[in-house]
Amino acid sequence: MLDFRQVSRFNRFMCWLLLSCTIMSLLPQSLFTGSFGQWLHNYRLLFILGMVASGAYFFSHAAIMLFQYVFSRKQRAMQEKLLKELLDYLDANEKSVLREFVIQRKSVIKLPVTEPAVKNLLEQGILTYAYGEPGEMGLNAIKPLMISIEARPLLTFKVLGINPSSMTEEQKDLILNTRPKYAYKQLDRH
Repeated sequence: MLDFRQVSRFNRFMCWLLLSCTIMSLLPQSLFTGSFGQWLHNYRLLFILGMVASGAYFFSHAAIMLFQYVFSRKQRAMQEKLLKELLDYLDANEKSVLREFVIQRKSVIKLPVTEPAVKNLLEQGILTYAYGEPGEMGLNAIKPLMISIEARPLLTFKVLGINPSSMTEEQKDLILNTRPKYAYKQLDRH
């Protein structure tokens, strides 16, 4: 629900101006008699101009919001398309890093961010830091990483090169043997 205190004073003023000018412009002159009716007749053009100006103000805000919405949707679609293309061209090392999330059955795992495959996945936006960007980076920095929210729906078993339902033992052994070297080490150290 909209909190009235969150609306700026200028927007409240423009809303009041639009409402009052619209009412004063659209009411029939026969309702007002005497000096007030004469005054209203003399300044009717100002009420119409106030109505047009405040209406244009709110129309421009609506147009800007619509433009931002369309632009963000288009940008999101382009980003998703780019991410799909990036996932189609993953090399074997990058796929093995991503398979670690499936093998370990964790959403957050600690990986060395200086490894080329991990670094590429971070730069491409497929992986992201789990608890925010770290402050310092060591030479052998092992940081908790997770698959980015944008990449999650696009990462399928097909993209990762695995098919759990119809894999032979030989294929499973091959995948387990192609795991990165650091996957076998204890990565729970800080």
